[in-house]
Amino acid sequence: MNESYITVTGRVVADPESRMTRNGVPFAAFRVASTVRRINPQTREYQDGGTSFYNVTAFRSLGANIANSLKKGEPVVVYGRLRVNQWVRSSDNSHATSVEIDAYNVGHDLSWGTTSLTRVSRAQLDTQDRMADEGVQDAMAALEGEAPVIEEDFSSYDPGDLATRRSPDGHDPATDDYEVVLEPTGEVPREGSGRELSTV
Repeated sequence: MNESYITVTGRVVADPESRMTRNGVPFAAFRVASTVRRINPQTREYQDGGTSFYNVTAFRSLGANIANSLKKGEPVVVYGRLRVNQWVRSSDNSHATSVEIDAYNVGHDLSWGTTSLTRVSRAQLDTQDRMADEGVQDAMAALEGEAPVIEEDFSSYDPGDLATRRSPDGHDPATDDYEVVLEPTGEVPREGSGRELSTV
C-alpha cells in the first residue's frame, strides 16, 4: 500500500492535548498552522499567502515529550504520514475534510531561535506527579530490567567532523577495520592496459 509522507513547518495553534486511545495507548494531539510566504511581483516584498491547518497526532513517548515541550505559538517542524480524513458533521450532517499527520518526528524550528534537549529515562504525560520524578522513574526502569539512560555530553562532540564521534557500541571509525568500496565509474577494462566507457 502506498503511503504519503510530508514535512510541514509552521506554528502550534494551541497547547497540545494529552489523551489515551481506547486501548490505553497515550498520545498527544495538536494543530499546526503553516502560512506560505511569497514575493509580491509589484512591490518585490514578501507577503503572506494562504494558511493551511494540519491536525497532528503523536503516539507514546513522542506524544508525551511533545505535551511537555511545545506551547501555543511556537515554531515547529513536523514529519510524518499524511492522511486526508473525510467525515460527516453530527450537527448538520454536512461532509467535511481534514488533513492529518501521524507524526514520526517533531521538533522546534531552529531558524526562529534556540532550544536544548533534555534526555528523560521515560517519557511522562503528567510531569507534575511525584512519581514522574527522574529518580523514581530510573528506579522503576531498573526494577523492570530496562537499561538506564546514559547522559550524553553533546558539547564534547566536534560538530565539524562526524567521523570522530565514537559510537555507543564502542566502534571507532578511525581505528576499526573497514573495506573501502570504489564508486562505480561506468568504465570497464579492455584489452591491453587502458579502460573504456561501457555502452550498457
